[in-house]
Amino acid sequence: MGIKIVKMIKSVFVKPEKKLSALKPEIKQLRSTLQEISKSQDSLTGIVRFFNTVSEWHDRGINDLIVAFESVNYGQYDRMLNELRILQEHFESAGRSQFGWNRTKQGETVTENNVFLGNIYGLLTKPVSFWKEKREEEYAFGIDIVSKQAKEFMDSHTGPMIIILKNLEIAA
Repeated sequence: MGIKIVKMIKSVFVKPEKKLSALKPEIKQLRSTLQEISKSQDSLTGIVRFFNTVSEWHDRGINDLIVAFESVNYGQYDRMLNELRILQEHFESAGRSQFGWNRTKQGETVTENNVFLGNIYGLLTKPVSFWKEKREEEYAFGIDIVSKQAKEFMDSHTGPMIIILKNLEIAA
């Protein structure tokens, strides 16, 4: 038998939609949190919350859900799989990185002391706590730059993630 036929038969018995449905409350909560973060006026506080939220998903991933859909896909889940893969890419790209912005280890809480911004327009890379402390000092220009840096990074992820999460909620 061809792979397509095997997957068609398997899809009668294996229902990955159940796994997705079980995640629906968490997906809804993630979408809601990302929407709140995207509306935040304080991007320095927002990026810490963003990284903390996304890092939890980066740690656990959704690869098991992707594999469940792949195992029975013969074309009917192509769009779903594409969205799940893109969402996983967002988790990985906005997740933890030893030398990146979010310098935390798996399971570690993200704080203002382990999120680093800067390395732009001659500004040194410093933790968010440093930038917040310098708000009233001569670093006003730097604060504006790193705040914009944080906002643009969050926007590049929250917008697409919110759309995908909404689509997953509907599908679940």
